[in-house]
Amino acid sequence: MAEQMPGPQGAVHGATSVRPATSRGKHARNRNLAAGLASALLVTVVSAIFVISFIGGLHDPGPRSVPVGFVGPRVDAARLGTALSRQVPGAFTVTRYPSEGAARSGMFHRNIDAALLSGPASERLLVATAVSEAETNAILKVFSAGAARAHVPLAVQNIRPLHPGDPQGLSQVFFITALLAPSLVFGSLLINRIGTKLNEFWHLAMILIHAVIIAAVATAIADAAIGALTGAPWAIFGIGVLLAFAAAAMGAATTRWAGGAGYVVILLLFVPVGLASSGTTLGPRMITPWYADLGKALPPGTAQPAIRNVTYFDGNAITDPLLVLSAWALAGVIALVLAAVLHPRAPGAAGQSPRQQQRARQSPQLT
Repeated sequence: MAEQMPGPQGAVHGATSVRPATSRGKHARNRNLAAGLASALLVTVVSAIFVISFIGGLHDPGPRSVPVGFVGPRVDAARLGTALSRQVPGAFTVTRYPSEGAARSGMFHRNIDAALLSGPASERLLVATAVSEAETNAILKVFSAGAARAHVPLAVQNIRPLHPGDPQGLSQVFFITALLAPSLVFGSLLINRIGTKLNEFWHLAMILIHAVIIAAVATAIADAAIGALTGAPWAIFGIGVLLAFAAAAMGAATTRWAGGAGYVVILLLFVPVGLASSGTTLGPRMITPWYADLGKALPPGTAQPAIRNVTYFDGNAITDPLLVLSAWALAGVIALVLAAVLHPRAPGAAGQSPRQQQRARQSPQLT
């Protein structure tokens, strides 16, 4: 009987053997709950950035400083500019051209987006829906209302319509998105998963191969297979290679230097902010000017006008967009080369930033 009854020491010993296990379980559960809440908060922040970028940036489209040409007397050009300023303040800027040919050339070289030709009894408006269907409709609305008030007939001529296979101009946006997002993911995976045993110079070679392949496939589908972006396949392919390379290089560089946090920042900057600030199908002249200026400094906002201009405007006005894309590509290359030279990666350091790797090397090793 005495052996079957637990003594005081046995009771204490049994309690102490159970409580730590229960305590560890509670701590683990609390850590999991905290991690879940943190993940939910992070996803909410990302969602908010998408909402602010697209809905906030594109919710109130309208013409902003749209350049239009005028063929006619100087006095009439000044009168037109004054009338437009009163009717829609800040919506248009007027430039006088000496002839219709000069105005058409201004449109083809992307100096103006429309041109009004003044005549003795009627007026003619030259537009180009390839610039932006939404912008063209806004121009037509304003100029048609002005002609109606002046009781002057207005004839409209669309000198650069969108391709029948892409009547809304969506293909340009989707082409860029199809190259941008996968390339950013590839750059990050290259550092974390694919090329963990390769140095950054091999990474750059793999990024170049990736850019060529993904741009070739996207161009072949958009041009030959679907017939949406036609007329300049080699130019579209070249822009696609540059865009994909810049995105993948920046994705790899930010992951290499700043880990997952840096990659998320560049992803959000390029995708929701970059795409929205490009104006998408609305065009940069239909959104808030400072936001459109930001878009011109990011890959989507520079690739889109480059694609548009090689497709519809004989490759005019693509120098600045190509320089911006090249700058992003060069920045990614320099960042990866510096990482290879200054912070060569130790074995097992995949996905770690240089600072994390340095801390790992300095920490005492347990044996």
